[in-house]
Amino acid sequence: MTNLVDLSEWPLVRAQQNGRLTVEQATELNAAMVAMLTRAKAEGVRVAIIVDQHDRQAPQKGALEIVHSFWAEREAEIAERCCGYASIVATQELADLVQNPGPGGLVVMGTVDPQAAETWAKERLAAEDH
Repeated sequence: MTNLVDLSEWPLVRAQQNGRLTVEQATELNAAMVAMLTRAKAEGVRVAIIVDQHDRQAPQKGALEIVHSFWAEREAEIAERCCGYASIVATQELADLVQNPGPGGLVVMGTVDPQAAETWAKERLAAEDH
């Protein structure tokens, strides 16, 4: 599994998108998402995802297109298996651009505060247990 995605706190999933996203990293992120979705479906659970992209830089040409096309193709599946997607960004202005609901009805939040993202994601998971 890629070092960009951490499943050690399953079903809390952490991902990194800092620095300059390359085509190779975008492909790795998509592969990690497929593995995560497959596992979640097999286990009958929903996951919460925290993506740290507070230090994101301009991506390599074609990298965002790879990620965006993946999400477009699988948005319903992602929304079905994911109870929340928190994006940690650099500025409040970027956080305010996050639209909820996201693709496929996915519940999303944008924040500059890593602790707020973690608390929100864990609350989303806890709500799944009830």
